[in-house]
Amino acid sequence: MSSQRQTIYFISGANRGIGLGFVQALAIRPNTVSYAGVRNPNNANELQKLNSSTKNIHIVKLESVSESDAKAAAEKIEKISGYVDVVIANAGILNYQGPLVTTPIKEIRDHYEVNVVGPLILFQALYPLLKKSKSDAPKFVVISTVLGSIGNLYPVSTTPYGASKAAVNYVTKKIHQEHEKEGLIAFPLHPGLVQTDLGNPFAKSIGMDQAPVTIEDSIQGQLKVIDGATREKTSGKFWDFEGKELAW
Repeated sequence: MSSQRQTIYFISGANRGIGLGFVQALAIRPNTVSYAGVRNPNNANELQKLNSSTKNIHIVKLESVSESDAKAAAEKIEKISGYVDVVIANAGILNYQGPLVTTPIKEIRDHYEVNVVGPLILFQALYPLLKKSKSDAPKFVVISTVLGSIGNLYPVSTTPYGASKAAVNYVTKKIHQEHEKEGLIAFPLHPGLVQTDLGNPFAKSIGMDQAPVTIEDSIQGQLKVIDGATREKTSGKFWDFEGKELAW
């Protein structure tokens, strides 16, 4: 094994879609270890299969709104690796579409719980490990969406999802603001309308045959943004997977 320093990633929602795509792309990088957060590790068949050949993936239990899961994940990483360089808070839901006047309040609460509280729980748990990063540029990245943009409000009936993503964008920018001295890089990232279990049904609901962006293209673009991110140019701003800055 190489004696070079390992780059340590944590990806939530890693069992499928974009999260799995991140782990697959990172698995082929040298001197890279990924901690893959999933709701049920016993059902993470794709991750287990991938790890059987690469041996650089740790599958950890993470129910996104569970503080105890996040704490246990942090303890596991501390014991095995001792630090984290990049956290990608990917887990999220889009479970309801409809006019705001008839939107069940429970849907608002559920989307906020997963899409806003979940990433904050993850940040609070992993922040001490980000401070121990061997990199001079630790990163906390939240996978967001253009549907969370207030400055460019899209005419779609996704208020629970869009409002929760606007809120997590605020949380992420606040993380950027409050951790300047540590040099922490924090920003939300729009992955595109991606061909996933979430993206394809939404695309069909607005009249498209399928989502236009492949998982591979989305991941390649997002990793290019994440890899090149700096405190000065990237942090505290809202980006898409093609490297364009978006309106908050």
